[in-house]
Amino acid sequence: MRFSVWLAWRDLVAHGRQAVALAVVFAIAISAFAALGGYRVALERDYPLADRHFLVIQETQSFAEFYGSRLSYDVAAALQEVGLASLVPEIHTVVGTSLEDAVLLKGVDLEHYTGLDAFVVRSGRRLQPGDSPRTAMLGARLAERWAVGPGDTIRLRGRPFAVVGVFETGAYTENEAWVPLAGAQDLLGWGRDVSLYVVPDDGRLTPGEQLLDGVSVARRGELWSTFPRQWEGLMVLLGAVTRALGVAGALFLATLLWRLAWRRRRQIAILRSLGFGQSTLAAYLAAQGALVALGGGIGGFLGSLALLRWARPTLAGVSLRPSLTLEVLLSTVVWLAILTLLSVAVPVWVLARRKVATHISAE
Repeated sequence: MRFSVWLAWRDLVAHGRQAVALAVVFAIAISAFAALGGYRVALERDYPLADRHFLVIQETQSFAEFYGSRLSYDVAAALQEVGLASLVPEIHTVVGTSLEDAVLLKGVDLEHYTGLDAFVVRSGRRLQPGDSPRTAMLGARLAERWAVGPGDTIRLRGRPFAVVGVFETGAYTENEAWVPLAGAQDLLGWGRDVSLYVVPDDGRLTPGEQLLDGVSVARRGELWSTFPRQWEGLMVLLGAVTRALGVAGALFLATLLWRLAWRRRRQIAILRSLGFGQSTLAAYLAAQGALVALGGGIGGFLGSLALLRWARPTLAGVSLRPSLTLEVLLSTVVWLAILTLLSVAVPVWVLARRKVATHISAE
């Protein structure tokens, strides 16, 4: 067994260029596979299922939790007349001059917003009743992108807002800037209008129900929860390309291993005639395949870390923060092991079918 491994290492070093080239192919495939898993996990984490505890009352056929809905103050009075007393107003919109500098703006009711979204204050403090309308609390990703923190001043639509805190939620809301409801209304020139009203889901209302003319009910978070499904088609396509690249690398490696083993067929046949079993050939090929795959795997993991660190796309004020979880790492290791076994099994099966006498007598 030791001789087989030593012979494998010696032959691999002698064909170093081919081995390095195949290791690079493996590295690209593993890097893409791991990075794709990281992005998929980020989408599932950032955009969870719709909130089962709250509903939103919004303008019919609008994306109120993103932009596009505007309800007059008279709507609140009409809703209270039909028995809906627990109305928490919010403003949701996008501010900025282009997609590159777009910011998700959220106007919150300072008395009730802490009961709607779970968050942790990373630095500074949270917005409190009595705060100036020109104060703001930023999501961690937005604060990182702008390189600001508590005590700094930001400008929204050209007007200054004092940052009092930075919060984390572990979801897409870390891209938002939260300001007092009065500050958002003044910034947009809406008077007392809002984007939506949040109400508890106590069974009296049903998503899709029409309450007033042009006013309907929707599940809170339903719009954002559809984002992972919208990206699924692209993920499947990229996953198929990644797997095809990995299989191609395994087949190329199998070809190289077969050529190296074919050059050593007489030595291996002599060893088998002296009492060594099929494991001699398997060990020779497995050692070479494992070394190439190991080098490619290490390069692939490092490449995926670099890719996930620097490639964090931001579109319309929403950025992804992908990472390599334990589940992604384990699935990547399994994929690398499958490719390695495939590259070794093919030449072992082909060469094992030939008789020892045929290898020894061959010129």
